[in-house]
Amino acid sequence: MCTALTLKTKDGQHLFGRNMDIEYNFNQAVHLVPRNFEYKNVATNETNSTKYAVMGMATTIDNHPLFAEAMNEKGLACAGLNFPGFAYHSDNLKDGKNNLPPYDLILWILSNFETIEDLKPELENINLVNIQLNSSTPLPTLHWIVSDKNGNCLVIENTKEKLSIYDNEVGVLTNAPTFNWHTTNLIQYMGLNADQPQNTKWSRLNLSPQSQGLGMFGIPGDFSSASRFIRAAFYKSSLESSNTEFCGVSEFFHILNNVAMLNGAVKTPEGKYDLTQYTSCMNQDKYIYYYNTYNNNQINAIDMNKEDLNSTEIKIFPYRDTLVINNEN
Repeated sequence: MCTALTLKTKDGQHLFGRNMDIEYNFNQAVHLVPRNFEYKNVATNETNSTKYAVMGMATTIDNHPLFAEAMNEKGLACAGLNFPGFAYHSDNLKDGKNNLPPYDLILWILSNFETIEDLKPELENINLVNIQLNSSTPLPTLHWIVSDKNGNCLVIENTKEKLSIYDNEVGVLTNAPTFNWHTTNLIQYMGLNADQPQNTKWSRLNLSPQSQGLGMFGIPGDFSSASRFIRAAFYKSSLESSNTEFCGVSEFFHILNNVAMLNGAVKTPEGKYDLTQYTSCMNQDKYIYYYNTYNNNQINAIDMNKEDLNSTEIKIFPYRDTLVINNEN
């Protein structure tokens, strides 16, 4: 389970990121895939080459980068979120289609396109296929959120019925069910308000609020996908716009902290615990990837501008998962 978010600051900085909620560590670390990096499409046995450099959280298997979320050198960003019970993959390759395994979709998008406008026409031609990277790596069941630095955002969902591409006016994504279900569900919470309710009278009894925050009475507080979508959407819509990048990054982490999972609060049927392994935030205008982890809430930053984007190898940065404390004396 995961939550993804977009945000814009008053000075025009576009931010994109997510909570990674999962019951295990997947050897994740920030990866930088350079331009002209070649990787194999396991579905077609063709070799692909990256046009743009891509940086984000990933794991590497057989020299094949598998991104959870990332952005490219042009500010286009994408994240894959779990979509169990709805995600569908074709058992067959289709002539005339762009046949892709689902674990390659993020890299394909970010290594080839600059904006949503460039990407959108090409999405109708993809065929997501049921082919694993290898026999020991399960096929992910995902849907995807894509955002560019022009403020455009969309959601990609491939179900058994059809491939759906939604314009995402909310700038939020969680997990199943489908994105259009979540946006319809928002209507039930239209009464949520950051303002205090006015004093009122029922029959002869005068009623007045006894504490701050009563305007949000009824906001769902559990960790389900539907409830996290409501909370993230409300917090984003009610947030006072941040003046600067750093203020925006701080607010971004605050919003995602409010939908983050604690170790022990969400138990899976297998007896394990879902928790927010890390939270990421990408500045799509400055090409900086920020993240912190469950064990280390200090924010780490990696600046793509300081790296060699024409390198011949993937660069993997240390995953900072040990608590860092600023000692003042």
